[in-house]
Amino acid sequence: KDVPHRPGPRPPLRRAASMAAAEPVSAVGPPSSTEMAASTEAVGEAAPSESQAEGEGRLHVSSDKFKRVPPGILKQWLEKTSPVPLEEVFKTHQGGFAFVTVKAEDVKEFTDVLGSAKFRGAEVVVKKSLPRKGGDENGRRERDGDGGDGPPMKRKKLKEFKEGYVPTLKDLKDREKLRKREVEASIMQKSAPLFEWPYETQLEMKSTYVKSAVRSFTKQLKACCEDTGLELPGFLTSEWSIAAKAPLHACCPLESAIGTPPESQKGYRNKCEFTIGLTESGDVECGFVLRVTGKGYHVIGSAGESPLTPEPMKRLCEVIAALVKDSPFAVFNRQREQREGVWRLAMARLSPTGEMLVLIQIASPGSDEKLQQVRESIVKAVTSASLNVVSLYLQINDGFTDAAPADAPLHLIHGNAKLQVPLLGLKFEIGPQSFLQSNTATCALLYGKVLEWLRPENSVVLDVCCGVGTIGLCAAARCKRVIGLELIEEAVESARRNAALNNIENATYFAGRAEETLPAILRELEEDVDICAVVDPPRPGLHKSVLEALRGCSRVSRIVYVSCNPESLAEDVQKLSLPRECAESFVPVRAVAVDMFPHTLHVEMILLLERESRVSDPRTSGGAAAPVPASGNKVEKPVEEPGQKPAEVVKPTIEP
Repeated sequence: KDVPHRPGPRPPLRRAASMAAAEPVSAVGPPSSTEMAASTEAVGEAAPSESQAEGEGRLHVSSDKFKRVPPGILKQWLEKTSPVPLEEVFKTHQGGFAFVTVKAEDVKEFTDVLGSAKFRGAEVVVKKSLPRKGGDENGRRERDGDGGDGPPMKRKKLKEFKEGYVPTLKDLKDREKLRKREVEASIMQKSAPLFEWPYETQLEMKSTYVKSAVRSFTKQLKACCEDTGLELPGFLTSEWSIAAKAPLHACCPLESAIGTPPESQKGYRNKCEFTIGLTESGDVECGFVLRVTGKGYHVIGSAGESPLTPEPMKRLCEVIAALVKDSPFAVFNRQREQREGVWRLAMARLSPTGEMLVLIQIASPGSDEKLQQVRESIVKAVTSASLNVVSLYLQINDGFTDAAPADAPLHLIHGNAKLQVPLLGLKFEIGPQSFLQSNTATCALLYGKVLEWLRPENSVVLDVCCGVGTIGLCAAARCKRVIGLELIEEAVESARRNAALNNIENATYFAGRAEETLPAILRELEEDVDICAVVDPPRPGLHKSVLEALRGCSRVSRIVYVSCNPESLAEDVQKLSLPRECAESFVPVRAVAVDMFPHTLHVEMILLLERESRVSDPRTSGGAAAPVPASGNKVEKPVEEPGQKPAEVVKPTIEP
């Protein structure tokens, strides 16, 4: 998702601090190529390094069955299998190995125990971890052309597909990882890597990718039951899958993918960020980063080359480039140990009405007089260009990266504070830092499917990670009450204003981390009220405390999960659906792929989860698993156009 100012509830992926080769200590069989591999992107604890304290043993633990196992699950298995206390455990999500640190005196015992153990029936190999030769103190090697005395990293050959072969989305994702380092890759290739494929083929690729995600969390749930000795629940059996008409090895059926309408498949982005910099030839450009050199120099390509950028934004980039070219202030230099200059980036939001909100980010020019000069030049250039800009902001960012900190100064220098966007019969005010789905046309289709599955009639709707309140307010006319939770204060204020703008009185919004506010809100609600939740988290997924609160509240009968990252979704489904004595599990009922981003490798996924006691067993009902309606709720009620006022107004009892 395009959420530069919306931090997720979990820490971001971190770079591994060590790339290690392996020296045998006690192996059960020869090492595979996977066991000798290393990765630079990791989820979990910090990687081991040469600077670790003396008296610790760093071990390389691998197994063919470690691949795609979440780091937390592997750590639990290691703690259960070996009596040796673990100092650190580091594992990539995809990798078939982990780095484990134990005390020096425990190395032999740990090696002996793990060497005779099996993980899901596969042998486990334990080796001593050593820094890779030719790297820095943490084992990292320099890339080609970056300098350094060590040998360069090997550059993998870009994969080409045979004529007539239709690759999977995973094939293309792997290819794009290599293409990111290729100098000759164009803005078209980087921004729209699927543009060469017919749109029907793109939809098929994305539907298959979501199907793989469903199979992934089905497999993970089965493996967790096996590892912990739990009885396999009915919805994970092959008989259930067959009766529910689900894909092979998937626990729930998939609906046909929701695509973007033909008229909205190009120039569909309602928000874009453009970097201000220099082209390969040294000319000023406002566009997209073509590549970054080893020293941090950004080479910029034209925004006009991307089929995702709307025409008004392309014209804006031309105006900004001309402004910067004639300005006495330099482009911000992003090279290491430079960090000087003024002009950094431009951000634009476009409403279906044609109105635009623009934010220009600069570094401090040095004095109030120079700052005023910059402000006046921006206002004059933008307002005289007939771009229909109704809101213009200036942001000051003196940080190392263009991702401004939350407290970066932000000034409205022209026009209105908000941009108004129509959606599903309602009007929404959007600020420069608010989150809104970047494809307005497909967003309406996504919300329609969410409301269809949510069935909010006679229920309280929890809108977790609500942004400016779009989903909840669209449901307000059909439910008793809406409670929205959002981290960003500006978005919460926008949600409250949007409720007032649409005369909606049964919606309450809270600012703060959902894991801190949700448990208290659930405790305050009436005992007999039915609760349904819609969650739309950023890429890392939901915080474990939010998952625990949702699962632990028995009145939450169903969850509609909107995900932009099927991998984090799989981990969250595992926490919601794994059988436990203390809380009834949720059952995945149905899923669907939503192509919010045509011509790109990204795909949205919607998943409906219902409490196990509310789902009819397809093995006995003779059809697909279906939710059992709660009192007063109708299943699969057609989506109605939200009105200006709710059918029933319930005054909030909790002070926001």
